Amino acid sequence: MQESVFNENVDYLYQVQTDLEAVEQLEQELAEYRNQEKNLKKAIAAEEKSIQDEIAQTIRRRKNEIEKVYDNQIDANKNKSRSVQNKRDKAKSKRVDERVSMETADLAEENRQLQVEMRTLFKAQHVPSYCRSDLYYILFMPKGIVEILLLFVAIAVIYLGVPTLMYVLSVHVFFKASKPESLPFLCTLTVSLTLFVLGMIYVMLQNRTKLKHYDTLKEGRGIKDKVAANKRQMKAIRNKINKDKDDSQYGLDKYDDKLQELEEELDQISLEKQDAMTVFESETKQVLIDEVNDRRLGRLEQMKDDLTVLEDQIGDLDIDIQNSSLAIANNYGAILGKDFCTPARVADLISLMEDGTADTVSEAIAAYKGAGR
Repeated sequence: MQESVFNENVDYLYQVQTDLEAVEQLEQELAEYRNQEKNLKKAIAAEEKSIQDEIAQTIRRRKNEIEKVYDNQIDANKNKSRSVQNKRDKAKSKRVDERVSMETADLAEENRQLQVEMRTLFKAQHVPSYCRSDLYYILFMPKGIVEILLLFVAIAVIYLGVPTLMYVLSVHVFFKASKPESLPFLCTLTVSLTLFVLGMIYVMLQNRTKLKHYDTLKEGRGIKDKVAANKRQMKAIRNKINKDKDDSQYGLDKYDDKLQELEEELDQISLEKQDAMTVFESETKQVLIDEVNDRRLGRLEQMKDDLTVLEDQIGDLDIDIQNSSLAIANNYGAILGKDFCTPARVADLISLMEDGTADTVSEAIAAYKGAGR
């Protein structure tokens, strides 16, 4: 049989070429189907992800909408509570002030009378009114650690701050146009004169007031001490009242009742929010999932069905190629050889026979090999 095949004419090769091209066509169809399968799998994966993303976004959006409704109510409740609390604080502050005024009324009246007494005394003794000021007593008749410390501050300002200021003014303003070599002398002179003037003023005030009206100033010192003692006592009374935690005497019941009502309302809103979230997680969430799935799973299932059909076609086509390839190997490969069982090689053999180079298959093979192909 092998020899009869080798003696076949070109029609035999036409049949071989047809069978090989049929397998090649099947392989091309298989490659196209596999490409379609790849693209369809990607599309299915993308559709599945898109469905899950839509479900997640829908659930998140609906959950946020529900939470926002309750959160707005909670915020409104808290704003009302803050408003009521502010009104309560103002009412309490006002009534605390009224209580302080009432409990310190005697001390305040005594201080007022002491101030009148001091003004009358100084006026009767022809003492200047500025001698009643706290600054005067700090500078000329300090008493107590606070006034002594303030006196040291005043001295520091006078003997450090003022000279520094005068020095700067001398350099940059007063003697700006003066010769550099004379500037130190002029600055020193200015500072010295300033201190001298301040010292003279202090001595003059002391001579004209403290030395002249010492007894009156000393009596005024006593009055000031009484006023200061009364102020300390008034401050102690205020501190005691502020520390008093009993608000029942201030008539704040309507504010407390409203705050209690708002607190109960807040608890109720919080409970309703918690119940709504529980219902959302147990019921509404699944309803949203089903709604998206009902709307979109049909297309996804159709794509999966198409993939199943395509996979079946690929499987059938793969079997056809295997069977055809096996038939070619059995019918032609054993005779022509594997090298000549390709459409290109068979086409070359056909060309050799068609142009008269060979009359039989064996002659065509010999001519092909002889040509060094």
